[in-house]
Amino acid sequence: MPLKLRVTWRNAGSPLLPDALSDVQATADDAPLPLAGRGPGLREFAIPAGAARVALRARFSAAFGAFEDIPALQEEVLSVEQAFDVTGGGTSLSPAPDPALGQAHPLVDVKAAPGLAHAQIATDFVDITPFWMAYAKYTDEHQREHQPGTELVALGATAGEPKIWFASVPEACKAPPDDGTSALVFYRPEGYAYTRVDQRHEMFGLNRYLLSPDPDPDASFWARDVFARDPRDKSRWVYLRCGFEEALAASGKAVVMLHPWPSGTSFGAATTASLPGLADAALRFLGGAQKIGPGGARLGKLGLAGFSAGGLPLWQALAANKDRVSEVFAFDARGIAKSEALIARWLGGDAARKLRMTGGHQLDANAAIQRKLAGVADEARLSSLPPDKSGYLPGANPRWDHVCSALEESEKDAYRSADWVWHQFAVFGGCPRDGEPRDVTFLQRFLEDSDL
Repeated sequence: MPLKLRVTWRNAGSPLLPDALSDVQATADDAPLPLAGRGPGLREFAIPAGAARVALRARFSAAFGAFEDIPALQEEVLSVEQAFDVTGGGTSLSPAPDPALGQAHPLVDVKAAPGLAHAQIATDFVDITPFWMAYAKYTDEHQREHQPGTELVALGATAGEPKIWFASVPEACKAPPDDGTSALVFYRPEGYAYTRVDQRHEMFGLNRYLLSPDPDPDASFWARDVFARDPRDKSRWVYLRCGFEEALAASGKAVVMLHPWPSGTSFGAATTASLPGLADAALRFLGGAQKIGPGGARLGKLGLAGFSAGGLPLWQALAANKDRVSEVFAFDARGIAKSEALIARWLGGDAARKLRMTGGHQLDANAAIQRKLAGVADEARLSSLPPDKSGYLPGANPRWDHVCSALEESEKDAYRSADWVWHQFAVFGGCPRDGEPRDVTFLQRFLEDSDL
């Protein structure tokens, strides 16, 4: 029976996967094979009798026309190479391990039928980092100041919403555990509305979370590690950076932080039961691109985090995936009081689950949840920082004292007691552990104490 190799890929109609720029080739014993069939998302090859080794090579590119002052761009967004041994007396193909990956390519799923090997390439996400760096403002800031050893990858979803995701990948992911890589999905407050990859984007609001504050008194006012007024409008305060990349790196955890990039307030499928599959697809892509190490190209544990209005999609995502989520980091997250019953069911459903909370606006709501669930989970699984308003008194927390140090004496009392100021500290702040002088951010502490 003649043997065929059929190659397919999903979402071939996406602007990120134009068929005209899909270069799919195969060889048999190093000799090129002619196409035996083709169509959108499909290529087919006939394997000659007597062949011993077949190799598949696929390159996918996307192209966009000129936009404002940005020239037309074409970039490779995904590449796959997979070799096969011809087995079964010439009737089947068996995937061979890739020497660079130590396994078969994580983006190639092979199904066998008599006389047919069907290789489906997983194309749910592709790498749009070069496009993002061209279309977005303030990318130079991230390139200059990002955490060494931590890589940021812009991922384009080839179907559904949101169209853009980001993956923060620390060095520890080069050697993830064999049971997969953990993902921590972060929900932020609303952003600007967008409909395409090829439009003007804004990275300042992402840098705010990823980059670390600069202790240099001469640093730019938006990068300082103390509260500072915007010199363009003295009535405005600049929010401090949160240092997520530094926290990921310093924790030593092999955790990829995923940032679904909302259009306005919409996080699309990132708040639905599709989330674990989307996170798994992102990790498979990162494994195939060698951004994470062998064995880690699949979803291990799943954690959720959210700040401020990002708490609303956070609790939606938890409700849709409560049996899959291992940990939740709620940074003064809106909606926590209304989600009390959901949290109780989730936390009580597995003794390994953990909830970490920080508070500003939500101090009282956090305290109420901790009291109610005290019999369900101890402090190793359920914690709230600070425990009450006393955590914002002078002398209670050296990091809080430092960020307030640049305030004028006449305004210190007012701002120290303002819950909107506490609200910001709840995401970028931190405090020493009891009896430990080391001062780390809340995120770093939660990661260090996590099982992710």
